[in-house]
Amino acid sequence: MAQNPYVHLGWNPVTGEAGEVDKLRTQLTRSASALQTAYQKIDKLLGESSFWEGDAAVGFREALDGDLPKYMKDAHKSLTLAAGHLGTWHGGLTSRKELAHKYDAEAADHSGDLRTANSQHESAKQNPDLKLKDQKFAEGPELDAAQARLNAANSRLNEAVAAVNKAQAALDEVMRKARELESTHEAEARDLATKLKDSTKDLAPEEPGWLSKALSWIGDNLTDILSVLAAVAGLLALLCTGPFGVAFLLAAGALSLATMGSRLADPQVRASLADGFTKGEFDADFWENSVGLAGDALGAVPGVGAVTRGMNGAIQSTRAASEAVSAGQFLGRFADDTATAAGRIATAGSYNPVGDWVARAAGGSQAVRAGMDYISPVAGAVTSGYGLAADNVDALHRDAGGNSATGVDAVRGGLFDGPGALGIVGLTARALG
Repeated sequence: MAQNPYVHLGWNPVTGEAGEVDKLRTQLTRSASALQTAYQKIDKLLGESSFWEGDAAVGFREALDGDLPKYMKDAHKSLTLAAGHLGTWHGGLTSRKELAHKYDAEAADHSGDLRTANSQHESAKQNPDLKLKDQKFAEGPELDAAQARLNAANSRLNEAVAAVNKAQAALDEVMRKARELESTHEAEARDLATKLKDSTKDLAPEEPGWLSKALSWIGDNLTDILSVLAAVAGLLALLCTGPFGVAFLLAAGALSLATMGSRLADPQVRASLADGFTKGEFDADFWENSVGLAGDALGAVPGVGAVTRGMNGAIQSTRAASEAVSAGQFLGRFADDTATAAGRIATAGSYNPVGDWVARAAGGSQAVRAGMDYISPVAGAVTSGYGLAADNVDALHRDAGGNSATGVDAVRGGLFDGPGALGIVGLTARALG
């Protein structure tokens, strides 16, 4: 525990080390200056394009662009404000400490005066002339002399009492000022804490909570998450029968459309596709995005086909009705026809023509035919899951793994999903005809 520097006051009314506050202020000032320099250099790099061109330069600028420069600029402003508040606090702290030392010196003086006054008071109380009041003297010079001595002793005692009261009052006043100084110091400390907190408000980025982190992660990985959900829904559509199978088939189609929309909403995906078609840059990103979009479209075909046939059935039923059909009745027919169409699509043999061919080559084995139905959805779930994991686990983020997943998706799209989608389109066209 630090020794109290105000021994005559008896406590420290102005806590805090001015030297440590100044060190912190200096550190914040230097950090703010470093952030400003870094921000200016990044801003310069983002603004200049002539000295460095090419894909590497574009990738470097894209990595720097976005929130980073803003955060650096805002953090510089935040630290500068905080350093200014600490500078003001340092000046006030130094002044209050000087005043506390002044009060401590005054307390020392008044304490000395009080001790002297108490000593004189004790001496005045011991004056033997005070006992003359209890004695009897004859009228005349002897009585007059005794009375004069008693009056002088009482006068010295009264003066001593007055000196004690004066010294005590002076000491009490210094203590009152010291307590008032302590209250002012605490109020200034609370005000500093509020200013330091406010200096970071809307400036330096705050550490997000778990909900913000979760939402941010979902936003960053939305396309991969939707792709995984679509693949899993497609697999469950095969595993489940009846209404559940129909529901999962429709969900897989809807999720595939959502995945396609999320993928196309990414400006980097659009830029990669545009570079491939306009500049001939058929790199790994181009093929990954192209195969992904094709897979999303093929995955949506069963659901879109069912909805299309359901809408067509509802329209035809409405036209054939002898009475006017309400909106509720139309929607009910649409839901029923869509569910019926989805059930037919899920069980149609043309949904997996390659599976039929392999089954015939194996002698018409139904076991082989049933197993072939699961190859594409299982592979889709695996590659989608790998893509999501690779984006979040550094150990999996390898070009070879990503290229392999793209290859698997291309093969299953060409051998299974593509022909199956053509079969569903044919069934839908015949139903509409």
